[in-house]
Amino acid sequence: MHDPHQDCRHQAAYTLQFNSLKEDLRDLKERVNRLEGMLARGMMLLIANLAGALVTLARQLI
Repeated sequence: MHDPHQDCRHQAAYTLQFNSLKEDLRDLKERVNRLEGMLARGMMLLIANLAGALVTLARQLI
């Protein structure tokens, strides 16, 4: 009987590499999501500080 894995001698290595790549991509996705969250919080703080500076400036001008 013909062994289907005989044609693909390196199938186990390819599978292991593919699974490792999938895990690395999941890790990268998590890191990017965390980075996006930190960036969004930073932008909100920047906008809040700018609004506070504008209010302070407006009070001084009035």
